[in-house]
Amino acid sequence: MKKLLIYVFAVLLALVIIDMAYGFFMDYLSGKRYLTAIVHTEGANEGLAIFGSSRANHHYDSQLLTDSLHLTTYNYGIEGQNIFADEAVLVMLLKHAERKPTAALLDLSEPDICDVPGWNADHLNMLYPYADEPAVDSIFSCVLDPRELFFVRYSQLYRHNSRVVEYAKPQEKPAEARIEGWQLSTPPTQRRADGYSPLQGKWSGEPVAETPAYAVSEQKVASLERFIQRCSQNGISLVMITSPNYKRLPKEQTWVKEVKRLAQEYHIPYLYFEQEEEYLNHPEWFNEPYHLNATGANIYTRKVIASLKELGY
Repeated sequence: MKKLLIYVFAVLLALVIIDMAYGFFMDYLSGKRYLTAIVHTEGANEGLAIFGSSRANHHYDSQLLTDSLHLTTYNYGIEGQNIFADEAVLVMLLKHAERKPTAALLDLSEPDICDVPGWNADHLNMLYPYADEPAVDSIFSCVLDPRELFFVRYSQLYRHNSRVVEYAKPQEKPAEARIEGWQLSTPPTQRRADGYSPLQGKWSGEPVAETPAYAVSEQKVASLERFIQRCSQNGISLVMITSPNYKRLPKEQTWVKEVKRLAQEYHIPYLYFEQEEEYLNHPEWFNEPYHLNATGANIYTRKVIASLKELGY
């Protein structure tokens, strides 16, 4: 029995050592630069921060915003993510920035508010390497299954899983790191130093048909509410916004009503451009139905600038 216990202890100890060594190895390969948006939070000093998923990353030309509003802008949009990741990036920015932004744009779409299969907490694995950050861990504790949360917190192998090949790729300019996440129908161009990633494809088809309506997620609404509150507590003027896509959607979507409710409750602007005919009449402004290309983003960003100026920016 004693030999068995010694053997079991030795095996467990070996697993712990391997797990820790793997974590150190991943840190070495990546230089601890796991996610471009979070890397940029270290010493950030822009006046305007843009948050959201790929739609934020591809739809808002940071340089145009900087030139027009005279407010240095960085685009923190992350491919394939939702409001959970936006909240994590915000808390990291508030912790590590040299100067907090005075204003923020938060691009919202249905997966940010609703329980959309494949677009919930299952995409947060990109943030797992930051589990040692208390602010990020607090978000994980709100949205992850307890068993998964345990492994994220205590296993380096689980945190990094199969990303070793990605980390081992030669790193080019840190400020222009690769796009993270799922693949688009047309590969995006490299992320610019200001965070914006223009797309170069051109769509020629019809608008995508109406998709099924999904139930509102209480977890996501709570995350959005925390995002709003963090901005308010830190003197950040927040504007929530929904950018165009090439889909025919119902006029009164449940998730839009929920965003409008929060906007009214917290007295913050909400700009809704998703179904404007101007964009639905120009398929050539889209890379594919869900994302504007560089031309469309230029036109859209200028419209956003006009709306922001009307709001006093």
